[in-house]
Amino acid sequence: MKPPLIVVCTHHKTGSVWMANIFRAIKRHEKLNLHTKSQAELPQEADIFLQDHSKVDLKALKARFPKRGVRAVHVIRDPRDVIISGAFYHVKTVEKWANNPKKEYGGKSYRQAISALPTDHEKLVFEMDHTGGKTIREMAAWDYAMKDICFEAKYEDLIIDRDLKIFTPMMQFLGFEGPRLEMALKFVRELSLFGGAAGSDPADHIRSGEGRQWVRTFTPELKAAFKERFPDALQKLGYEAGADW
Repeated sequence: MKPPLIVVCTHHKTGSVWMANIFRAIKRHEKLNLHTKSQAELPQEADIFLQDHSKVDLKALKARFPKRGVRAVHVIRDPRDVIISGAFYHVKTVEKWANNPKKEYGGKSYRQAISALPTDHEKLVFEMDHTGGKTIREMAAWDYAMKDICFEAKYEDLIIDRDLKIFTPMMQFLGFEGPRLEMALKFVRELSLFGGAAGSDPADHIRSGEGRQWVRTFTPELKAAFKERFPDALQKLGYEAGADW
C-alpha cells in the first residue's frame, strides 16, 4: 500500500517557497508524484500535495483516501510579520498576479499601487487592507481541530530549529522513518536558512527571514491600525495572550 498522502499547507509569506523546496527535493530523490494545483484536480496517485494558500479540505481528503490515509503539515506566521514581509516584497515582486493592471487600483497593478504610496506606514496599511489582510483571515479561518491528521507549525519556530526538534517529529508525523527520515532531515538541513542555504525562501523572494520584525517596525499608529482590522487574530493564532501588546 502507498504511504499516506502528504499535504503541505502554507500561506502567502509563511515560508511557502522554503517548504516547497524541501518537499520538491524529497520528491526528486524518491521519484514521487507531486501535485501543486487545486484539490479538485488532485490525482489519485499523488504522493505530495503542495498548497501554498492552504486551500485544502482535509476532511474531504481523509474520506477520499481511507486506506492510505492523509498526513498534513500547516505553517502559519505572526500576522504582523506577514504584513511587513508582504508589503516590502510586493513593491518589487515580479510575480505575474501583482503586475497585472486592475480596476480596483485605478488601472494600476498591485505592485504599482503599493509602490506609489509615499510612506512605509501607508504601504503597510495598504497591505493590511489587501493581500496581507486576506492571508491573516485565511490563517484565522483554518480548522485547527484536525490534530489527528495535521501537524501545526509556526514559521518563527521552524526558522530557528537548528537541532531539528520540530522538524524531526513533523517528518515522523508525515510518515518518514528510518533511512527515509534521515533523507528528509538531510534536505531540511541543506535547504534551510539556519543551515546556510541561500535559497530556502530565496533572498530574492524575502526581505528578511527573521521573526518578530514587527517589534522594530510597528509604530503606535500601525498597532492601532492593525488592532482595528484584526482585533483577535493574534490571540486566536497564539501569538499574544491578550489585546495589550
